Amino acid sequence: MYNVVWMDVETEKSILVLLTNRFNKWWNNQNVFVPEFRRRDFKYLVKKLEEPKAITLIGPRQVGKTTVVMQIIRELIEQKKVPPKRIFYVQFDDVELRVLSKNNLLLDVLSIYQKYVLLEDLNLVNSEVYLFFDEVQRVDDWAEHVKALLAVNSNIRVLATGSAGFSISQKSKETLPGRQELFAMFPLKFIDAVALYCSKNACSLNANLLSVAGYELRAGFEAALAKKSFKEFFESCKKKYLDFAPNEAEMNAAITRYFSKGGYPEIVITDDPSSCQKLLKSYANDVIVKDLMPWFRIRDFPTAEKLLFLLASLSGAQMNVTELLKRLPGANAQTINKYISYFESLSIMGKVPVYTGSKLGSSKHPKTYFLDAGLRNAILGVIDAPIQDIEKGHLAETVAYDHLLRLAYKLNSSSRASISCVNQKKGEVDFVVELPRYAMKLPIEIKFRKNTANLKGFYEFTGTRMGIIITENQLDLKGNVLFLPMWMFLIMC
Repeated sequence: MYNVVWMDVETEKSILVLLTNRFNKWWNNQNVFVPEFRRRDFKYLVKKLEEPKAITLIGPRQVGKTTVVMQIIRELIEQKKVPPKRIFYVQFDDVELRVLSKNNLLLDVLSIYQKYVLLEDLNLVNSEVYLFFDEVQRVDDWAEHVKALLAVNSNIRVLATGSAGFSISQKSKETLPGRQELFAMFPLKFIDAVALYCSKNACSLNANLLSVAGYELRAGFEAALAKKSFKEFFESCKKKYLDFAPNEAEMNAAITRYFSKGGYPEIVITDDPSSCQKLLKSYANDVIVKDLMPWFRIRDFPTAEKLLFLLASLSGAQMNVTELLKRLPGANAQTINKYISYFESLSIMGKVPVYTGSKLGSSKHPKTYFLDAGLRNAILGVIDAPIQDIEKGHLAETVAYDHLLRLAYKLNSSSRASISCVNQKKGEVDFVVELPRYAMKLPIEIKFRKNTANLKGFYEFTGTRMGIIITENQLDLKGNVLFLPMWMFLIMC
């Protein structure tokens, strides 16, 4: 039997009861109740589970990792006809389970599972067994144990999730090279947020048609990049623009809603602004208390909280550590930079360096962006405030940055994109995306509710390059520069 761990019978039975009644009710032929709405990550993850590799699913708290895992388990039982007792699930942050375990918690639960439920040695199983480990960062040496499981039997399938993204990804990269698929899950993209909202509310937008349009637009965009011309893609965009013209008011309302509330699933379907504010604030506090403090050994909660507020207020602006220090008495530059790197690793925010012509750009005074507009608004206490025109510009940049990261990841064949910004005397460019696959640097400017005539810096930098200007609702092609409505850009990401 796999790594048998000695426990007294009473402890074994207590853990077995927990595993059966709290985490694996399907062992007793009970149904798996999960939301019907499935984000587009779902099909990808189900497909990847067919491979004899570990899937390591990381992302911020409350983005829906556990929900997706439960949906996968339901799919395995109901559609793939996997025997329920060949599916094991456990949450390693469960307090009662941690109290009962006297050894390594992962080894304890697996020992009990194979002894009382599977009735087979995990080393010797001759058909697939699915192991789902939730909040795996709470287990010491988890990656080593997963590596051992995969090494002895190709019929073992493992999906591990966790919120402490940096610690999990670093550990899995070091211990599971070639044996794992690292997948990051973020708050819902605009198109998924629309689909979830419309599944719960009366909505004139057809989420399925919107999804198909998004796939077609991205395919056309990729073809345009390959041909170094937007002409054919522009014609496709005009057709999509006309197709959705009757839904313009609903589309604008969806964008306003997304700018205000962001993409955390529970927030998308919560109507009351004060409830959204409280939930998102609790998410932000959990980042500090449950991730930053235990995993990065942060002890100064007030400084971390104040810094998160200041970074939220700077989303879309250049960051100057010297200026931040004036607002954080008692802190030093080393501490501030360290905290910021931790927030980045937890997928709360990102930095955009200044373009210098080099691959990485200059790290001096980078622009910063929150990865979720709703979280940013809740931290600032403005989630229910009317959005002013100037604020719409900041939020448009924030949302565009998050979606651009996802789009560039796909365009670069699942490699993280290099994104920088231009800050010159002649003007600025919000984003310059490195696309090695197409041998180009693509400049992108956000002119949401702004005068699109003021683009001297953009045209100066773009020159003969292809470029994109994301607008509130303008679709046009001027030379090699495509003016693209925000909604159209978001659905193709």
